[in-house]
Formats: sequence, structure tokens, C-alpha cells
Amino acid sequence: MSNDSTDSEKSDRLRSSPTSGCFILSTIILIFGGLIVLYTVVGTYQNRKIGDFTSDDPITIPVIEASSEEMETASAKLKMIGTAVKNETPERIEFSADELNILIATREELKDFREQTYIERISPQGIVARMSQPMRSGLSKKNRRYLNGTFVFQPELRARTVAFKVLDIRPDKGDAPQAFIESYATLDFFRLDPDLEAIEKNIKSIAAVYTEPGKLIVETKIPQPEPTE
Repeated sequence: MSNDSTDSEKSDRLRSSPTSGCFILSTIILIFGGLIVLYTVVGTYQNRKIGDFTSDDPITIPVIEASSEEMETASAKLKMIGTAVKNETPERIEFSADELNILIATREELKDFREQTYIERISPQGIVARMSQPMRSGLSKKNRRYLNGTFVFQPELRARTVAFKVLDIRPDKGDAPQAFIESYATLDFFRLDPDLEAIEKNIKSIAAVYTEPGKLIVETKIPQPEPTE
């Protein structure tokens, strides 16, 4: 499977989201879905090295059980993003780790990522998530391994996209080489596709995406008009 096909799959999932706010935040959550197969990254390491910190089987990732009120609150925040973008108004929308996990557990467009990703906590240093990432340990599709462990991400707003820089990977088994961890940031693997229509259309209305103690913050702004020649 190529990176192009991976981008196509993400585009298909995003188009199912009902509002521009859902497009943006759903894509953010998809970044943490453990179903992306890291062919490019894994290709840099020998099978023997991969086996040092991966496992034959995935771990069990919890799925949060939420009340109807909690689900409504999380969904309402998605709508707030969409409304702010549509009305071109500055807003600050806060999401807790539980709310992000509720969206993973309840949103139809995110169903493939249940039991794959669980956000444990959010700190000023980043988002801490339990993940089970499927990986290849060779050319054959049958040679699948799982990188089970804790990932730490830091969101970064770029000119045309939002990226999530991997700060650390703490495998349940062994230790991931530092070069392996750094390769995620080098390849810019975890990012929103800037060519997706929803991102291209709405990214100019996003002022910032960052973390605070216990919160992921999405800020919207009044988009600046295009300069005329």
C-alpha cells in the first residue's frame, strides 16, 4: 500500500463528516487512529530491530462508555467549530481527553479507530495516547507486527495544515530507537492533508491548535482576505 492510497482512504473518511467543524476535528482524531501502517518508517529498519520493540498481537485498547449527556456535549463542541468557521467569528473551543475519547467511541466516521487509540491525558507538553499501531516487518503483507505503547504528540499549526509532532514513543516491549522516533517528525507522517478540500477551505479560519493542562484547544479567527495585486 502506498502513501497515496493512505491519503485517499483518509479523504474518503473525511468526506463522510457532516460539518466543516467535524471535518477538522475528525481529521485531528484520525491522526491518532492506530490503523495507519508505517511502511516508510519501518522500511528503514531490519526485521530483527523491529522485533525488539514490537509484538505479534495488538493490545486491548479501552473504549470509553459515555452517557447521552456526555455525547451531546462532545458533539456540540464539534458544531461550535463549524459554526465559528461559517460565521467567521473567533472562538476558543476546549476538548478534554474524555471528550476526544467519546468522539472516537461514538462518531460513525471514527468507528475503525475504536480499540486502537485511547487518549490518556493532555498536558502543556502534548497529548499522551495509548496506541496499537500495525506495522510491517517485511515486504509480505502477512508479516504484520504491532507497535503497542504510549505515544506523546504535540500539535503544530502550519501554513496550510495542522501537524502532530511525535515527541516520544514508549513501547510496552523494549525500547524504540531514537532514530525511529525522530523519523516520524522528519517524514511529517502525522498531519492533515493540506490538499483535502475541507482543510484547504477552512485552515485559514483556524488561529491555533495547542494543548493546556487537561485540554486540547482549537481557536478560530476571522480569515484574512487574499491580497490583491
